[in-house]
Amino acid sequence: MSELPSRPLDNENIAHPDQHPKQAALQLVVELVRAGKLSPLQGDASNMLSIYEQFKKHFEQDCNK
Repeated sequence: MSELPSRPLDNENIAHPDQHPKQAALQLVVELVRAGKLSPLQGDASNMLSIYEQFKKHFEQDCNK
């Protein structure tokens, strides 16, 4: 299995959680997978969806403050 190549951080392509909570949550999950902190091969997809939903809920709550 090959590892994902590292890539430079591009702030223009990162969603701002207060403006785009769903996109920001998705990007955070993707970055956790890239960093090796989450593995789509270990565990089930519902775990990854749960993590996404938790981030999304957190970001949406921040938007409402």
